[in-house]
Amino acid sequence: MENEEPRFPKKTGYFPALLTVESVRHTDVLIVGAGPSGLMMAAQLLRFGIQPTIIDAKSGPDRTSRAIAVHARSLELFRQMGLADALLAQGNPSYGVQLQRGRKLLGRLDFAQMDHPDTAFPFVYLVGQDKTEKVLIDRLTENACPVRWETQLISLRQDDKEAIVELKQGADVQKWVCKWVIGADGANSTVRTCIGIPFEGKKYPGQYFLADVQIRGTDSRRVHFFLSAKGFLGIFPYGPEGRYRLMGPLPATDNLPELPLQYADIKPRVDDAVGFGLSVDRCLWISRFSLHKRLAESFARQRCFLVGDAAHIHSPIGGQGMNSGMQDAANLAWKLAGVLAGKMNPRILHTYQQERMPVAKATLRDTDRAFGWIRTMPGWFKPLSDSLFAWGMRLVGQRPGWIKRLFNELAQLNIHYRKAPLAIHYATGRHIQAGDRLPFLPVFDEKTKKQTDLHRWCEKPGFMLLLLGTVSHHQLHIIGQWVRQRYPRAMHLYYLPFSPQNQAVFDAFEVKPDGTKSVLIRPDMYIGYINDALNVNLIDTYMEEVIGWVSTGNAGLRS
Repeated sequence: MENEEPRFPKKTGYFPALLTVESVRHTDVLIVGAGPSGLMMAAQLLRFGIQPTIIDAKSGPDRTSRAIAVHARSLELFRQMGLADALLAQGNPSYGVQLQRGRKLLGRLDFAQMDHPDTAFPFVYLVGQDKTEKVLIDRLTENACPVRWETQLISLRQDDKEAIVELKQGADVQKWVCKWVIGADGANSTVRTCIGIPFEGKKYPGQYFLADVQIRGTDSRRVHFFLSAKGFLGIFPYGPEGRYRLMGPLPATDNLPELPLQYADIKPRVDDAVGFGLSVDRCLWISRFSLHKRLAESFARQRCFLVGDAAHIHSPIGGQGMNSGMQDAANLAWKLAGVLAGKMNPRILHTYQQERMPVAKATLRDTDRAFGWIRTMPGWFKPLSDSLFAWGMRLVGQRPGWIKRLFNELAQLNIHYRKAPLAIHYATGRHIQAGDRLPFLPVFDEKTKKQTDLHRWCEKPGFMLLLLGTVSHHQLHIIGQWVRQRYPRAMHLYYLPFSPQNQAVFDAFEVKPDGTKSVLIRPDMYIGYINDALNVNLIDTYMEEVIGWVSTGNAGLRS
């Protein structure tokens, strides 16, 4: 399991004399670990024209489901890369959550009741991690970027200019010189150990089970949580043919963790939680695991970065882990690609930790509180808790706006970087600010006369400059020439004049029909810069002084 206790190698860099060292090889980026975080990192770099090298010590792709929740923000990344349809063909959308104590319904939340969802994906998508990884591996294969399986990192040393690693593949040891190394190798990260970054935290008491089973005649539209005197049980519909994931605590008397777990070992606990004998036709996979909360002291050191479980692990409450790792990769990839292409000053790489460390800390805090509360609820409080749960879920369920806020938090749509250095807000409006994720808003494209949305305009790699309001044809022509010459293929211009069809967009950005606004969206669909004026000199200043853009274009078109 990805959340197991980290095991540190005793002699990193030691290998038997019988191994042979091949000639030195070179790569711009070495990605260690071909899980979701590493694969997303590779796919994102390929999108920006960087060919990475990706390795994994395993013999091949995993065949087990493991993490199964893909949240809306991650689906937006897949959509941006043109991979959403391939992933959505593999699993099952869940449109709500139902809470029970045995047969007694305590309440349910229905995501379909949300007012104007903030995403094209108003659900939690449940799909096996193996399927998610396959979609990304297929993208790598299309771009002639294979995963080097059965390849293990055994030593790493670095300075301010390069990282030198030794990789063991079969009986050979290969020496590689890398400009950058990405540690996406999980909780037991060898990269993190080699570069000496502490991974502080704690282990939660007890052990837990995951089981993938086939069940007849159950609700496949919602996630079900059962509370009982012996703990909790989660039931997640995630595939065809009645496939479900079960998760819950193992009995405290289970003192034989080395023995293989069987469904018969967990059946009494499952049946006790649901209040009847669950009709399980077949157990497809079962595993036991321990839980931890840990955070790397730093996400970067010299030429190395940590993403995903190598940087942070926490309780699986809310299914945040895999999604957070893919968001790490999306945040870092465009910055690293810009540096490698010679278009950005390397100082932008410092913003990876500045933006993602606060997110990781907040996620650890929130999941720890939620999990601790469920796990340690005193027995005398349980009857009262049923009434509170029922009242609370009924209260939220009757307010679509509250459901929306709760969903946005779960789906990672509310994550923002407003306080980070790349967010520059020069506008009077406060509803949408620099540092926010670009909201999902339907748009009537006045040029093509077709319905689309703002996220569709971000599908080309690079920055997106959105102009809202009244702009003369002459000024628009000048700005278009400036974009093409100053930021060729790195910035894309979209103009949205006011029209009744786009009233919702203007309301969201607080632009009056006769007003204007310029919005610069980063390659990861976060807003970098907002201004109530259309001033290319200020945008140049932002790109050069904040982003660290190294411009080679003609400056003569500024106006």
